[in-house]
Amino acid sequence: MSTTTPVIPTQTKVAIFGTASLAFCGILVETSMNVTFPTLMHQFHTTLATVQWVTTAYLLAVAATMVITAFIQQRFRWRTIINVGGAGFVLGGLLCTVAPQLWLLLFGRIIQAIGTGLALPLVFAQIMTQVPFTAQGRFTGTAGMLIALAPSLGPTYGGLVTQLLSWRLIFGITLPFGLIAWLITAKTIRQTQAPRSRPFPLCQFGLVVAALILLIFSVNNLSTHGLSLVFVWLPLLLAVLAVLTFTRSATRTTHPLINPAVFQQGNFTRALLIYFFIQFIQIGLTFLLPNFAQLALGKNALVSGLMLLAGSLCSAILSPLAGKLMDRRGIRRPFQIGSGFLLLATLSLAGLAQHLSVGLIIGLFVGLFVGFQIGFSCLFNNALTYGLQQLPPQLMGDGNALFNTLQQYSGSLGTAIMAVLITLGTRMAPSASSTMQTTLGTQIALWFSLIIIMIVAALALTTKPIANMADDQHQSRSSNH
Repeated sequence: MSTTTPVIPTQTKVAIFGTASLAFCGILVETSMNVTFPTLMHQFHTTLATVQWVTTAYLLAVAATMVITAFIQQRFRWRTIINVGGAGFVLGGLLCTVAPQLWLLLFGRIIQAIGTGLALPLVFAQIMTQVPFTAQGRFTGTAGMLIALAPSLGPTYGGLVTQLLSWRLIFGITLPFGLIAWLITAKTIRQTQAPRSRPFPLCQFGLVVAALILLIFSVNNLSTHGLSLVFVWLPLLLAVLAVLTFTRSATRTTHPLINPAVFQQGNFTRALLIYFFIQFIQIGLTFLLPNFAQLALGKNALVSGLMLLAGSLCSAILSPLAGKLMDRRGIRRPFQIGSGFLLLATLSLAGLAQHLSVGLIIGLFVGLFVGFQIGFSCLFNNALTYGLQQLPPQLMGDGNALFNTLQQYSGSLGTAIMAVLITLGTRMAPSASSTMQTTLGTQIALWFSLIIIMIVAALALTTKPIANMADDQHQSRSSNH
């Protein structure tokens, strides 16, 4: 590896920072709403299964938007994309702030999600095309730190605003910051290649969106319909058919929505799976534990949000350091360290599940969850960087779109599955108190999380760096610049 420090224009740094800041605002309100569900259930007179769509619908809309980012980033000017994204964030936030009914809140969330879905992929598109190879890990880690601050601060911010003011101001307070980030980015963003005309594969897009919606619909129905043929198995089967039809269509066209050739790189697919599963558990736990504290332990939104703060901030702080470790030592060392921390922390948390209390959760999240977040920092952003580095330049947009789509969809799926597992406690102990039912459901969800983390560790620990990959990619990127 070269020891020469690459020179990166200030304009590029400002544009990356501005785009990441807009994405930060979008993700902040996304995770802030997780602690407001009991409040929303009371205000709108509905159930947890219904209210969780405030997060699930948002993440689903973000994922659906990110599916087409490879097409959008090639077809339109990046300044146009960020302008549409910024406008979506502001307009959606205004609707959520004044929403008198749940359906309008959901509509505003979807509009805001489209804005976030357009902004977030641009962060990593700029890094992978405008930052030299030898600094990509550091920049991805730094941008990831800023973005990771959002889910770190989200539950605490949401709990504080909800407890002291109103949940509506979760959106109102973030609006001016998102507006400033939008204007800064629109002023400084640039792109190395001019937009080029290409047809939009509408049918393929419809198939992907149908698969995403049908899978979430199937999972959500588990809590109310069990293993129903019509409400669970049928939509699941249709989702699989939609994916297979999309794959067949994409391999037969010259302009696919997402090029299936990215999966020919085995290390890319491995990194993508690691990225998906880690985010699945991360967002799932930020939904699971605050709601457990409120529904089972009777604590308020502020306390339930503060429980997650210390460990989550650790992840944001360590992300740039983990990126530097990858730049200097390769991918295996951070993957080994991260896997060890994740396994130890999740095993301990699941093993103590039956003894959960607010005090114990706080203690665990100061200790065990800090360990979890150390592991998360070593694997999450590094998996994205490593995965994209396996691809040739012409497939970079497709790979970036897949990573960002699955990042958001994994959160949507994680929230939905955790809600189902909490509800499972009611089915398993119908005569028990609601506190015991919620506690049982939480225990099931934590053991399920451990199984997923074991899969992540198996994938990470068997990752093998490709010989000369760094040198070949470095020469390729240098020639392009």
